[in-house]
Formats: sequence, C-alpha cells, structure tokens
Amino acid sequence: MNKLSRSEIELEVSKYTFLEKKQREGLPDLQWATNGMRVNTRFAPNPSGFLHIGHAKVAILCDEYAKKYSGKFYVRLEDTDPKTKKPILKAYDSIVEDVKWLGCNIAEVIRQSDRMELYYSYAKKLIEAGMAYVCTCDKETMHSNRLSGTACACRSLSVRENVERWGRMMKDYKEGEAVLRLKTDMSHSNVSVRDWVMFRIIDEEHPLTKDRYRVWPLYNFAAAIDDHELSINLVIRGKEHEINQMKQAYVFKYFSWSKPHILEVGVLKVRGEMAHKSDIRKAIAEGRLTGWDDPRAPTIMGFRNRGVKPEAIRKYVIDSGIGKNDSYLDIQKLSAIGRSLEHHSREEAEQ
Repeated sequence: MNKLSRSEIELEVSKYTFLEKKQREGLPDLQWATNGMRVNTRFAPNPSGFLHIGHAKVAILCDEYAKKYSGKFYVRLEDTDPKTKKPILKAYDSIVEDVKWLGCNIAEVIRQSDRMELYYSYAKKLIEAGMAYVCTCDKETMHSNRLSGTACACRSLSVRENVERWGRMMKDYKEGEAVLRLKTDMSHSNVSVRDWVMFRIIDEEHPLTKDRYRVWPLYNFAAAIDDHELSINLVIRGKEHEINQMKQAYVFKYFSWSKPHILEVGVLKVRGEMAHKSDIRKAIAEGRLTGWDDPRAPTIMGFRNRGVKPEAIRKYVIDSGIGKNDSYLDIQKLSAIGRSLEHHSREEAEQ
C-alpha cells in the first residue's frame, strides 16, 4: 500500500463499505414493556431540602420512560419523618416547580403525610394476618437478637394482643418504647432485613399535619404501599437501595402483589465541597452561599438562576444514558449542549 499513489489508495479504499456507528437517540427500550404496556414511574424526594442536579437525573429519566411508554409520572413527597428529616414548607412547592421547569409532565403530586390512614389500614391487615407485631424490646436486646437470629418474646404474641398494642402505640406508649415490626426471616443473610421496623413513634409536630399523628411509617413500608397503590411498574434508583429492595419484597409477597421492575443507575454528582444537601446547608449557614437559589449552588434553582436552560439539562441526562457507574457533571459539556440548542433554535426561527 505504501508504494501506491494517493489516487490508487483512494480507488482501493472505495471498494470497501464502512458502517458508521450511529449514536442512539433517546433511552434504551425496556425489554419487559411489551404489547403496548404502559410504564408508570415515580420521583420520590424528601422535602427536607431542595432539589440538586442529582435529583434532576432521576426525575428526567422517570419522566422520559413514562412518556416513552405512554404511562404516568408521579412526584411523591416522602415526608413521614418529622424529626430527623423534618420537612421544609417551602420545599413542597419548590420541588414541584423545579420538576416542571425540567420539562417533566406530572400526572399527580403525592404527599405521604396525606396518606397516613391508608398506611394504618395496611399495617392492621398485616397484624391481623400474623405477619407483623408490636415490639417493646429495648434497642440493645433487639440488636443482639437480630445478630444471633433469635426471635424475641414479642414475636410470638397473639393477634389480639398485637392489635391491642397497636392501639396503644397511638396514645399510650412513649417515643422509643414500641415499634411495629414486619415478620421476615430471622436467619436472613443481611441482619438489617431481619424483622425490620415498619412504624415508630415520633412525638414531633409535623409542619402540615401538626400533632394529628404520632405513629409514622418508615420508608420501606410507605414506599411499597404507594408503589402498589399508584401502579408503579418501573422504579429508577441508585445502587445504594439494594437492601431496601430486599425489605420491600416482603410487603409485596405478603399481599401477593406484583413487584415493580428496578432500573439501577449511577449517581450524578458535582465536584467540590458542595456535593450533598448537608454541604449546601453548611455553606448557607456560614454565609458562603446566599441561599439554595444562589447561582453558585448545585441546586436546580441555582442552575436556573445561572442561566442554564432546562432543555440542556434534559438532553445532557438522556445523552449520558442509564449506566450504573456514578459520574460527575461536566459543566463544559452542559454548556456546549446549551449553545447547540440555542443555535438550533435560532436557525429554526430564521427559517
């Protein structure tokens, strides 16, 4: 080949067909969603803070798959921990506003604190079926029992006794004196899955329901109930929720419900010292940020005030795909996408 002239090389190359690899447009198909199946998804943040860029990734992916398969996309505000994850009133409206700004089509906004009676009704069904029990063991005893796989005395109480204890949780027991546990497998390979807690007593006023409730469901119970009630069949989550999936599987099994399909994705992060909500709170408290909407903050409000277009964020997330590896936000790439979209819009306007 080195002895051939350029024209001879071009003639030789022209004899071969080269297949150009086309970049996939949109998200990959779901192999299980066949025969016109509608895919329903949910984005479930905690309103104890405001949305950051990592939230944007999950919200956009959930919305995109719901649109792709003519399903419904729900925003579910998980606000059943008025103590350690105390909800912020402004966050309720802000989260919905941010999700809409990202171009998501919300079918309904769900607040879990509005659904307490529903959770209570399902809890009572499990108690009456002998699948749940009120445990009054101290933390040290229960921790020891779970480590050794030993059932505590409360586990063998009759249904009638557990129903009576469940009623006492509502008014008599003090915080920390009793919890409602789900009967799982005391020999499960993961200790945290063994008879995990469904409800606990929290004597802390909720910003919306005030002091109406004092027995609150934990994440895994409320999430499982809502996923079933809302017909969610696709849950997009990070790898860190693997154990939660194991716990929730028991609820679906006991009620003979179909479990949603799980799609694990990597977390989209920002580099630097403000990678988490707690970091942003600290920066605000120390005066390094003026608030959650400071253009320097990696929040959705911050990006909006920075002049970033929601279309650019959406295209960035979709183009990045659904890989399981965590990634860091490439600001230069996001900016390039934004410029490209603006250029395309100007061309269309001129035509």
